[in-house]
This record gives sequence, C-alpha cells and structure tokens, in this order.
Amino acid sequence: MTTEDYRDKASKVAEELQEYLNNTDKYKWEVAKETKDFKISCVKSEYFSGHLYKGEAEYNVPPKTVFEYVEPLPEGPRMKWDKNMKKIEVLKWLDKDLRLNRACTSSACMGLISPRDFVDLIVTKETDTYLSTNATSVDHTDGQENGHVRGWNWPCGMIVHKVPDNPNKCKLVSLIQPDIKGMVPKNLTDAAIPGSMAEFFTNLGNALKEDGKVIS
Repeated sequence: MTTEDYRDKASKVAEELQEYLNNTDKYKWEVAKETKDFKISCVKSEYFSGHLYKGEAEYNVPPKTVFEYVEPLPEGPRMKWDKNMKKIEVLKWLDKDLRLNRACTSSACMGLISPRDFVDLIVTKETDTYLSTNATSVDHTDGQENGHVRGWNWPCGMIVHKVPDNPNKCKLVSLIQPDIKGMVPKNLTDAAIPGSMAEFFTNLGNALKEDGKVIS
C-alpha cells in the first residue's frame, strides 16, 4: 500500500469512529460496567462475532495533557502507567500524523489469555472540539512478538473531547473492538475486556494525579 492508500484507509476509520458516537439511531449502547468515575458500554460489532466497546471518563486535566498520556507512543507516558501494555513501537512513520504501530499486551485473566501483539495503522487528528487517535489493524510482514498471538483491532481509537469555556477539563472516550484470535472462549473475552477497560481508566486517573496534572 502507498502512503496515500494508508491515509485514505485511516481517514475512513476516523469517520467511522465519529459515526459510532453520533449515530444514536444505529448504535444502541448497553452499559456493561459503571462507577462514579467511568462508564463502559457495548454493542455488537459489525466486523466480527465480538463487541464494540465504548469507555467514557471525565478529567479535570487539559485535553492535550490527557491526549499525551493515552497516545500509544514508545517515548510517551503511557508505557509508565498502562499495566496492560508491555511494549509500544513505531514500525514506520508514513507522515507526521500517520504511522504504523506495534503494541504488545500482557496476559489476562490470570494467564488464561496469553499475551497479544497488534500491528495498527494510526492517524492522529485535532479539531476545534477534540483530539483523537484513529486506528485499525493492517497486515504487515513484520513477525509477531515471541510468545505472543497476533490479534486484530477493528476500527478503534481514543477521542479527547474539549469542554467549551473550560480549557482545564476534558472527556475521554475510548472505542475498541479487538479480535484477540487464538482459542479463547467468547465468554472469557466478553468478561475480560470491560475489566481491562476499567483498569485503564483507573490507572490513567491515578497517573494524572500522581504527576500533578489534575487542576482542582
């Protein structure tokens, strides 16, 4: 694929993520897990037999700071606080906002789900109302990480919504629909993902507090 092909593919993913959020007639979200700090909802995926998940949380932190903490870059803060992420690397920069990433995740469910690796095309965007990563897995000749099963991410991403008239607050929305592959029972996957997302939001909130990023 050429860079133009990759950009076209990534742009379509970005449009699709906005459709997930804005087309309330088509996507009837059901709450899977909710606390005072975050809400996790799901709908059936259009791509495979699993689910599309949406996680939402608000932070008293500037949007660009939260975006910096969640963007999957090897030199970014995410590797320090995201306990499920073992490794992040950029396989190739296609443009300043477009890249091929590889992410390696830890095992889950007390080892019942072995480590996975994913190779994703990612485009970053900033508008007047949000910052986002928009991603989907792509076939790549790079071999999978030793001891890992190659998974597949259908259209997914992180969207940090700016709050009008309050530059020190934002809402983070995480959209994921991972096909983790391998011989894993569907009910085990369905149980593991909401828990993993809950841990993600909790660990992010703790990291932002510990690093003094929260503005009271």
